[in-house]
Amino acid sequence: MNYSFKMRKLSHSEIEKDRKKPEEINNYTRNPIYVLCDNIRSIFNVGAIFRTSDAAFIEKLYLTGYTPYPPRKEIEKVALGSTETVPWEYHKDPVEVVKS
Repeated sequence: MNYSFKMRKLSHSEIEKDRKKPEEINNYTRNPIYVLCDNIRSIFNVGAIFRTSDAAFIEKLYLTGYTPYPPRKEIEKVALGSTETVPWEYHKDPVEVVKS
């Protein structure tokens, strides 16, 4: 069998159409995944982590150590609104998060 798949990048409007709206977000069950980011230097990487967490519909994102956290315009630029739809918390000590 010869399978031929063509992949294409989705347009922003196609992504927005299927994205869960912030006002409706609590009507859905999240995936039981918790993400801990400790000492991430790049503000832009934090924004990308928010976007990925939004796509995976995770339960909660924990930012710890010297990881930058919202509100920061650089994070917002990359996160594309996902800081509003991903539950997150900042804690200085990652061990505190793991213990809880």
